[in-house]
Amino acid sequence: MLPPSRQIATQIIQNLGQYGTPLSGGVGYYNVGTESLLEALDKHYLSSYLPEGGAVFKLVVGDYGSGKSHFLYCVRERAWARRFAVSKVDLSPQECPYDDQKKVYSAVAKALIWHDADTSDSEMIRGLAPFLDRLLQSIVEPLGAALGTTEAAELDEVQALQRSFNNTPIDNISYRYAISHYLSAALYGNAAQKDLLARWLHGEDLSTADMRELKTLGVTQKMTRTNAFQMLRSLSQTVRALGFNGLCLLFDEVDRLMSLTRRAMTAITDNLREVIDRTREDLPGTLFIYAVLPQFVSDIVPSYPALQQRLQVQMRRYFSLTNPFSPQINLDHLDLPEDELLVKIAERLRGIFETAYNTRLNATLQTENARHLALAALRTLSGISHRRIFIKALIGEWYHQMQTGESALSDSQAEAIIGSGTREVDGTSY
Repeated sequence: MLPPSRQIATQIIQNLGQYGTPLSGGVGYYNVGTESLLEALDKHYLSSYLPEGGAVFKLVVGDYGSGKSHFLYCVRERAWARRFAVSKVDLSPQECPYDDQKKVYSAVAKALIWHDADTSDSEMIRGLAPFLDRLLQSIVEPLGAALGTTEAAELDEVQALQRSFNNTPIDNISYRYAISHYLSAALYGNAAQKDLLARWLHGEDLSTADMRELKTLGVTQKMTRTNAFQMLRSLSQTVRALGFNGLCLLFDEVDRLMSLTRRAMTAITDNLREVIDRTREDLPGTLFIYAVLPQFVSDIVPSYPALQQRLQVQMRRYFSLTNPFSPQINLDHLDLPEDELLVKIAERLRGIFETAYNTRLNATLQTENARHLALAALRTLSGISHRRIFIKALIGEWYHQMQTGESALSDSQAEAIIGSGTREVDGTSY
């Protein structure tokens, strides 16, 4: 992989230095410890089983600051490299309660990303409707046509795409008509029809007048809780019909599960069990990943035997290159011992830091400093967010030493830095 540009390097360092959390783009530049997990996903699923129509569900388990979001972004990059459409959804009670399948579908449709290799994450196009627009643009613009013109609509390549879609079975007939008419509206520049169909495809609530107009296009069903999973299946079928190898769905529960009511938790676990069961047959070409805290597995799952049977791991044999069938990807079981992992992360990040600030640090000295900080984090933090705090402290110390001169850290200095988590530089905390 080529080194990042200075702009990307600065964004990475600023975000990690201030918050300890990754940007959604650029994680491949400093990913360490999960290479074998990503290789297993790529080898056993993304490169063969899923493009052939298979489907799989995996549960990612990791504590606060263990790198769940980082790992999901790495999976996203692998999926894009294999020509998968990707949607990453951060679940929250306000935005996407998982006890309501319709809202889950809507969140997936609105979070679908059109990926351009040269586009930063903040500039990426999100949403199923814009995704379809960009797909058409990627076909017609290299041929010298403009989207919204008869010339574009009559291109052989466009008509071949439409034939491919029309010849592929899509479970929900309203969904088929909505996609088909949206493609035509985009090609011929019918903005009003595009807007109406986009709102339906994104799972938004529509008026009686809107539904009356949609019925003239063959879109006769409203999206509801009861048909939402069929709509998700239809989305999986659609992306494959449009030339993609499959669909990658990444769900991050963050910490909301720990604060839900028993009733909501029961609904969520029932839906999750249904997703696991139906993924195998009803979501062709789909990689479905759900990221949770360890407490979900230790405290919640045992109360729901049907879910426990599907997620339990025998003899702590988590997902790996030698055991790709395990349902659990555990981020506490990585390729390196924890102290070596932290030092290796530091080595990757140091080059990015040097690019960001156009500087050079003493590699030997700073590797040893990173080792002191890593051991201090492991001694004093008891595994609670130690990776995140280590990274914040490390970047803050590099900035401090860049300003004041490089020096070796003692054990006591390292513990003090880890304990405070920040360095004051010119009145600013890093």
